[in-house]
Amino acid sequence: MSKKRELEGLYHRLGLLRDEVDRLRREARLWAEKRDAIYEKIRQIKSSIHELRQRRDALNLEVKRLKALREDGLKRRSEIIEEIRRLIKERKVMRGDKPPRSRSSLESQLERIEWRIQTEPLSLEEERRLIDQIRHLESQLEYYRRAEEIKNRIDALRGEAERLRDETLNYRSKILDLAEKSQRIHEEMLKRIDESKRLKAEADEMHKRYLESRERIRSINLEVKRIHEEIRMIEEEERRLKEAELKRRIEEEAEEKLKRGEKLTFEEFKALLEKGRIV
Repeated sequence: MSKKRELEGLYHRLGLLRDEVDRLRREARLWAEKRDAIYEKIRQIKSSIHELRQRRDALNLEVKRLKALREDGLKRRSEIIEEIRRLIKERKVMRGDKPPRSRSSLESQLERIEWRIQTEPLSLEEERRLIDQIRHLESQLEYYRRAEEIKNRIDALRGEAERLRDETLNYRSKILDLAEKSQRIHEEMLKRIDESKRLKAEADEMHKRYLESRERIRSINLEVKRIHEEIRMIEEEERRLKEAELKRRIEEEAEEKLKRGEKLTFEEFKALLEKGRIV
C-alpha cells in the first residue's frame, strides 16, 4: 500500500472517529440530562419525605402527650373510685351509731335549750344540766353532719369520676384518630422512600451509561492521538523523502551545469558545497 493510500485511510479513520466522538458526546449529554432530571425528582421526593417525617413525628408527640394525660386521668379516676368505696364503707359502719331520733328533732331540741340558756335566768346546776344536754345532742348531731359530709363528698367525687371518664374517653378517641393519621403518613413516607430508591437505581444506571460514554470518548481520543502521531510520522517521512529527491535532482542538475561550465543557482551551489564537490 502506498503512503498516499495509507494516509487517506488514516484520515478517513479520523473522520469516522470524530463522528463517533460527536455521537458519544451527544449520548453522554443525554444520559447526564436524564440522570440530573431524576436527581431533581429525588430531591423533591426527599424534601416531601422530610416534611412527612416531621408531620408524623409531631403527631406521635401529640399522641404521647395525650396518652400521658389519659394515664393521669385513669390513675386519678381509680384513686377517686377507691376513695368513694372507702367513704361508702365508712357510711355503712356509721349506720350502727345512728341516733334513734331524727336530725330535725335533735336540732329543734338543741335550739330550744340554747334559747332557754340565753333568755331565762337559770341556776348554776340547771345551766350545767342543760349544757350537758347540749353536748349530748351535739354528739348525736355529729353523726348526721358526718353522714351529710360523706354524701356530699361522694356526690362530688362521682361527678369528678364521671368527668374524668368522659375526658379519658375523649383522649382515647383523639389518640386513635391521631395514631391512624400518623400511620397513613408513615405508609406514604415509606412509599416515597421506595420510589426514591427506585429512581436512585435508575439514576445510577444512567450515570453508569454516562461514564461508559465518557470512557469510550477517552479511548477514542487516545486512538485519535495515536493516528495523528502516525500521520505526522508518515508525512514527516514523505517530506524527508521529497526533500532528499529534490536535493538529489538539484545535485544532478548542478553536476551537469558544472560540467558544462554554466552558472549555478544558490541552491545548486549549496548542494554541491554540502556534497564536497566545491571547496
